[in-house]
Amino acid sequence: MRELPPRFLAGMIALAPLPGSPRYEGSAAEVRARALDDLAAYAGAGVDIVVLENSHDVPYVKPPFHAEALALVTDIAGEVRARFEGPVGIQLLEAANLDAMRVAASCDLDLVRVEGYVFAHVGGAGLVEGCAGDLLRLRRELRADDVRVFGDLHKKHCSHAITGDLDILDELRQAEFFDVDGVIVTGDRTEVPPDPTEVAAVSAASRVPVLVGSGMTPENIADYMPHADGFIVGSCLRVDGRFMERLAPERLERFVGAFREARAGA
Repeated sequence: MRELPPRFLAGMIALAPLPGSPRYEGSAAEVRARALDDLAAYAGAGVDIVVLENSHDVPYVKPPFHAEALALVTDIAGEVRARFEGPVGIQLLEAANLDAMRVAASCDLDLVRVEGYVFAHVGGAGLVEGCAGDLLRLRRELRADDVRVFGDLHKKHCSHAITGDLDILDELRQAEFFDVDGVIVTGDRTEVPPDPTEVAAVSAASRVPVLVGSGMTPENIADYMPHADGFIVGSCLRVDGRFMERLAPERLERFVGAFREARAGA
């Protein structure tokens, strides 16, 4: 099992549109090349972890994941694993958590980011139900107990009215009860940071690592550093700080510098 360094920085590799997606342009080789270009930039900048995500497959759909797309993701994940020494993670939108676990197990990845680990919420593609029981049973079946599961709490881009009687700490307690390996706190949407007091409250109550999963910038990273064990960063590293843009090396360099300074100060 690869160790997760304290207060780590995870760079998000936003996969170009995959086969079956409305925006797919017909070249699996181009999808692969773009992913490996991002990997090289992240490795050169010295990020601790990389996380693959099918960010550009909008509009997202619930499982089953497109078979050709899954084969391509598996191929790319294997190549990333071979080229990157640190931990590698994966998330498959929307809530294709079992398929993500299968990719992680087959490619010797280290973590899966999971939406809808416990309870239920309404995402852009509809109702997402808790997957913890099925996911951990699959992990055991695949003999992949080293693959950590990090569950989003109050997942961004979603409605949580169905669990309106529960706050984020209730979800944390249920996730811990269901053997989650770590939790992720975000703002309401991509590019929006979480409430700092909420991150601090989750951190104080949690028995597992707490990650921040949205909205980090060079300007605010120091405010969150004392309360998180890791940060998953994507949007602010791209052109104009936009989720759907390409990676911008100058923004990556600036953020990594600010991140290292904040981590040293903490």
